[in-house]
Amino acid sequence: MRRSKRKAIQNTAAVTISDLPNHITCDILSRLSLNSIFACKRVCKLWRDLTLEPYFAKLHLSRSPLSLISYRRGNDIDNSPSYFEILQLYDPLVLRRRDATMKFRTDIYFPRIHMAASCNGSILLSNSSYDDLVVCNPLRAQQLILPKPPKLALQTHKVAQLGFGHSPSTDQYKVLRFTSNNVFRPCRLNCEIFTIGIDDEWRSMGDTGQLPALIISKIIFLNGALYWIGLENLRFICYFDIEREHFRSFPLPSHIGKYPVCLEVVDNGLYLHNWHSSHVWRFWAMKDYGDFGSWTLEWVIEEPIIYKFKGLVRPLKMLKDGSLLMTFYGFTDATKTIIASYNPRTRVLKKNKYHLSGRWCTAVADIPCFFSLMDALK
Repeated sequence: MRRSKRKAIQNTAAVTISDLPNHITCDILSRLSLNSIFACKRVCKLWRDLTLEPYFAKLHLSRSPLSLISYRRGNDIDNSPSYFEILQLYDPLVLRRRDATMKFRTDIYFPRIHMAASCNGSILLSNSSYDDLVVCNPLRAQQLILPKPPKLALQTHKVAQLGFGHSPSTDQYKVLRFTSNNVFRPCRLNCEIFTIGIDDEWRSMGDTGQLPALIISKIIFLNGALYWIGLENLRFICYFDIEREHFRSFPLPSHIGKYPVCLEVVDNGLYLHNWHSSHVWRFWAMKDYGDFGSWTLEWVIEEPIIYKFKGLVRPLKMLKDGSLLMTFYGFTDATKTIIASYNPRTRVLKKNKYHLSGRWCTAVADIPCFFSLMDALK
């Protein structure tokens, strides 16, 4: 009896983590920080291959926290490299921990290139003239240079904006470029569209017809559609259905007020925020998704401490304690993005000790993912 027990103990001790079924190993790896995952990829070939599987990418995406993703363009003067930096926004915030950030070197370089948009962890980079476009995934070290869109006609005040979205039903990624002939006079928007893995060149959708002439907010992606605020005589909420490729617009509710308005995504919902002065911000939420009449006032921040930030505010996510996590890109210091949280119960706006340094104004909030761009090409 004793001998059989000793033999059973010896057999049990011989079992290691490498002997676990693949789905259990994937489950464990998907719960780790990015730094820890990439350290595990160097342990053995099996673990590296598991992190490349779609099953692992899906698990990781469901558990990974929202992150701030930034791109730093290198230059030839000091031979500095280009790289992405990802700051994971854990809840509760522990941004001072060593593995909160991670850098990814990249060879992507175009003059004056910047981050234009993101979608499902993939990043759209563009130069200032919107003709050099690259879609990349920092976690997979993959990049795809898109064909050059049609050149903009040499007309005064010709402007362009970019949108980047995904259709869950068809698993297709699409890039849109909007152009307008004149930024000061009423005129219709023109649109070109490119479907990754499907189109060989950009398709013109022509005059968008019913849409307002000007886009006065950034274009955001949510639930298979692109959203933005447009302006004609009135302000409108506009959206583009990625799968059906059609446009719709609705007037912005009058109770929002005539103050400057920004459109954001917070916890998979649409939010508006505006400011009446440098000391007062108001945040509105679309309570019923798709109902453009359901905008409801959620928070009013009137703390004098706001004045100390003096910058562009951007809501990111709700924390477990009920606080709203935000970033501030300061007018007084254009090289810093400050991270802060506002607790509506205590009415305290708390600045986090961690901040992003450098010209991080193009940082985007997204969840990095291990899905392969090459799958879209198939």
